[in-house]
Amino acid sequence: MKKSVGLVVMVKMPQEDGKEVLMAVLQRRGRFNTEKMKLESYPGCCQVTVHGKLNEGEEIMTGLRRETEEELGLFFAETYFSLCGHYVGTIIHKTSDESVITFGTVMPIDLLRGIRLGPDSGGLVYVNEKRINDQRIIFEIGKDDKDMVPDAMKKYGPSEAATIAMFPDEVEAVRKAFEVFGQK
Repeated sequence: MKKSVGLVVMVKMPQEDGKEVLMAVLQRRGRFNTEKMKLESYPGCCQVTVHGKLNEGEEIMTGLRRETEEELGLFFAETYFSLCGHYVGTIIHKTSDESVITFGTVMPIDLLRGIRLGPDSGGLVYVNEKRINDQRIIFEIGKDDKDMVPDAMKKYGPSEAATIAMFPDEVEAVRKAFEVFGQK
């Protein structure tokens, strides 16, 4: 059985009116996978901030740290894990069919400066609770949409930037993160 681990990073982003709004940091998939040296599956699709498969026999926290380093850079991973110690966050989503555990955490916005995206990334996307629950903006993709994500995004929104394509379990993880951390 495939085992994966993920992390939803949440930040309180300042607004023009001086207030802050809680935002989830998503990562958009790029067009080319340098690890596999081939075109990326689901290009343009958004995922939680960090997401990846565990290696055979790898512990969850070891895999989360490795994936965080790979996707967000060594500086960010070291800073994040040293701040959190052994407490990484709250398990906000767990699926049984593929054994996916997604953690969530709220971080100081200044730590975003330490992110160094790899060449596989299509960039970061910030989404608030209203947008993650708006079905005109969030387009849930299925396993059969592997090569058509950019077309689907154009079909369901005014532009790729306005529409976010995500797997349903990842949308659910982000929604749960807002439920958990939006109360604080």
